[in-house]
Amino acid sequence: MCFRGKGWQIDGSLLAGFGEYESFEETGLEKAKDFFQNTNDLLFCHLNYDVKNQLELLHSNNEDHLGFPELAFFVPEVIITLKEDEATFSFHKNRTGEQYIRQCLDAIIGQQIKAIPGERISVNQRVKKAEYLNHLVTLKTHIQRGNIYQANFCQEFYWEGVSVSSATLFNEGFAAMQNPFSVFYKTGKKAVISFSPERFLKVKDNIITSQPMKGTAPRSNDAIIDAANKEALRTSEKERRENVMIVDLVRNDLSHFATKASVKVPELYRIESYTRVHQMYSTVTAELKPNTPIITALLKAFPMGSMTGAPKVRAMHILEELEHSKRGIYSGTIGFIQPDGSADFNVVIRSLIYNEENKYLSCHAGGGITDLSDPEAEYEECMVKVTPLLELVQKHFTQSNTTFLPLKDEKTAS
Repeated sequence: MCFRGKGWQIDGSLLAGFGEYESFEETGLEKAKDFFQNTNDLLFCHLNYDVKNQLELLHSNNEDHLGFPELAFFVPEVIITLKEDEATFSFHKNRTGEQYIRQCLDAIIGQQIKAIPGERISVNQRVKKAEYLNHLVTLKTHIQRGNIYQANFCQEFYWEGVSVSSATLFNEGFAAMQNPFSVFYKTGKKAVISFSPERFLKVKDNIITSQPMKGTAPRSNDAIIDAANKEALRTSEKERRENVMIVDLVRNDLSHFATKASVKVPELYRIESYTRVHQMYSTVTAELKPNTPIITALLKAFPMGSMTGAPKVRAMHILEELEHSKRGIYSGTIGFIQPDGSADFNVVIRSLIYNEENKYLSCHAGGGITDLSDPEAEYEECMVKVTPLLELVQKHFTQSNTTFLPLKDEKTAS
């Protein structure tokens, strides 16, 4: 794993680790909790969205083309931190020696990361636009009947039969989108290339912080239009309603492991501007009850409200019926826990997921649906979110002399 971006709670500009000093990759949560609590070391981890099926009476029958393990925790064999122009390597003396570290450093310095030439490719859409709009009508019907108040509906875009350099994609993407919770994660033949702007949970000095992000508007090169887009997002009744619904859900999630009367909302409807989009987010904080393990808080709040809906369990059930593919690690979380008890976890969005074994590259995009949602506008918001990733892949294959075919829509797709 390699954590980059200004949002991460790290001392420097980069925290990375490789190898496995200790690891846990089973699916059972009880054993995972034991491993979590008995590890007094820097711990990296991920949770797939589908861990929800162990937390609630839910199931998933949708197709999964990526095969990411549901969860994984590991203590890196070697840790690298980067602060200004100084790189620090840390390692376990009983497993690794200084000579090996110097060999690693020489290999890193001499590494040439290049794109992998591939074949003629096209990007596909799992759900065609007309079907997407119909699903939104169904969701709005559920909302009008009072079954749910909000749901985050997601769709998949994917490439088949492609060979990519996941490390190159991450480097190219981070140069263009330095989002605060970016992470590169490779395990076996699978990789996550994430440019996430959203924090799920942070723990520091016994205070837990969540920053749900709901509300998106496009950036513009025209300063006047850009300012107008930002102001429209700030004042949008639909976006504010959507945001505050999830804030209330997060407040409830945190209350399960918070001391009495400690749940606060210090920021509401804050607008943050990134390279390609403006985002609305809020901040919810709470004081952890004494002797509350971080894994307990993490699982109690998972999956994050910004990627599910309200009420959470009913929304997830309905979304499973309407979505056409498993989310997998998308909508999950990647993060770390420090030996001092501090921790940080992102929301895996604005991400490319790659399975090298079956040469399958995927990305999802979603949006929160409320009674005020206009289906056409929601579809356009999805495209605003996913377009930078589509362009990144297009550039990657253009540089490797591979022909890239544009997105198929229902008018041209066979």
